[in-house]
Amino acid sequence: MWKSRLSSLVPRNNIKLLVLIAAIAAFSVASFATTVSVSTTTYQSQYGVSYNVTGAFTAADQGFSVVPAAAAASAQPCTWANNGSCATALTEGHYKYTLTLTLNTVPGATTTYTVTVKWDQGTGQTQLGQLTVSVPNTATVGQVMTFKMDTGGTSFTTPLSLDVTVA
Repeated sequence: MWKSRLSSLVPRNNIKLLVLIAAIAAFSVASFATTVSVSTTTYQSQYGVSYNVTGAFTAADQGFSVVPAAAAASAQPCTWANNGSCATALTEGHYKYTLTLTLNTVPGATTTYTVTVKWDQGTGQTQLGQLTVSVPNTATVGQVMTFKMDTGGTSFTTPLSLDVTVA
């Protein structure tokens, strides 16, 4: 019974059509049965960060974010404060770059360090921002402070690179 139904579907004396239909069926089955793999790799960013940091600190990239509200620049040099922050003038709607410094070594006397961030969006390296921080000899190892720098605009070009220097 099924043979008669199948033979009624095949056009008489047209082997090319039969081969075409068979090929389509074979490719359909093969593509349906193909294994699809999903990567669990998560790409966090499209920029590279290079650190040149004195041994007194460990630097950690906190990335870019939009400034929610304008803020005045911190007085320079900023005074080191656990969980404190130091920033350039921040303009609402601009992107800012944020990094944290963790204190590894307490200086013997109050010492001022300069945090400089340079970036390259493919047109050559320019300075994104520079802040200074004064670390007293009363600070404690493990304390963390946040540094924020306004990018000066509401967009930027990727890929880009950042060079962070703390000296």
